[in-house]
Parts: sequence; structure tokens; C-alpha cells
Amino acid sequence: MSKWNLDTEAVGVVLETVAGHFGEEGSGEGFVGIFDELQDSLEQAGEYSKDDAVNMALMEFAGHYFGVLGGMASLTTSAISGATQATIHYIEGDLENAEEAQRNAGVIPDPEP
Repeated sequence: MSKWNLDTEAVGVVLETVAGHFGEEGSGEGFVGIFDELQDSLEQAGEYSKDDAVNMALMEFAGHYFGVLGGMASLTTSAISGATQATIHYIEGDLENAEEAQRNAGVIPDPEP
């Protein structure tokens, strides 16, 4: 990147807004809260169902979509973190690390074995 010109205050507002929509673990708000509610609802449905086929379908649904939602959560966390770090480096005048942080925003590291 050859030139940076950030309105850091506006970036901060956007990051705060996105983080608010994403939510925090245990807060019951945002994407994380909806994910928790979905998990609780599926568990309740499984407890109330007396049908093995229904329970199997619920487990297959959860297995697939929890993976998709988990990927969305990881990507969102990475994007927020990367944008935050890039902005901090920009404010500090460290454009090289700002560029590196920007490049890494949205990169999801492989899980540890």
C-alpha cells in the first residue's frame, strides 16, 4: 500500500458497531447470542423428541451448520482484530506493521492439532 489516509475515529466507530453486532460470549447479544440460542433450542428439541430419526436429523443439522457458523465467527473475529491492529499501527506511525495487520485481517489460522 503506497498511501494511507485513515479517519481513525470513524474506523473506531465502525469497529465498535461491528463488534456490537457480533456480540460477546455469554452476553446473549448479537451473532454470538443467536448462535447460543440456536444451540439451546436444538438441545431442547432433542430432549423433547422421542424419535430417533428426528434426533439424528437435529444432530446432522447442528453438525453442518455449527461448522458454517463457527467459520463465520472465526472470520469475523479475525477481521475485527486485523482492522483494529492495522489502525493502532497506523496511529503509531508504523505503516509497515499496519499493512501486515491489514493483510492478515480475515485470515483464519489452522487449528492446532
